Amino acid sequence: MEKSGVTRPANSAAHHIVGDTSKEAAPARAILAKYGIDVDSELNGVFLPNRNNSDDLGGILHNGKHPNTYFQKVNQLIQNADLGGKQAVLDQLQTIRETLQNASRDMPWKSVLSEL
Repeated sequence: MEKSGVTRPANSAAHHIVGDTSKEAAPARAILAKYGIDVDSELNGVFLPNRNNSDDLGGILHNGKHPNTYFQKVNQLIQNADLGGKQAVLDQLQTIRETLQNASRDMPWKSVLSEL
């Protein structure tokens, strides 16, 4: 994200919405690749507060490891969006990004996307 000019907030972690290495994220990664969306691009990322963050940066606390239920939900959302084409996938990534940014820091990763 920083390579594209997005400034990283202090004490934050770069989070891949669609996981970059998890086996569980392979279905959604394939859809991103189909549309030429780099898994490392700002389109698939969001800066989230890390455990050292004590300022007002919004979002769920980034802990490094996410449960399979998170990846499964992202797969479901991206696969459903794929039916509408590239723009629908981009729109869904934005919706997920906003959900993560607006979540409380103590929200469990396993349920952060349950309302989508």
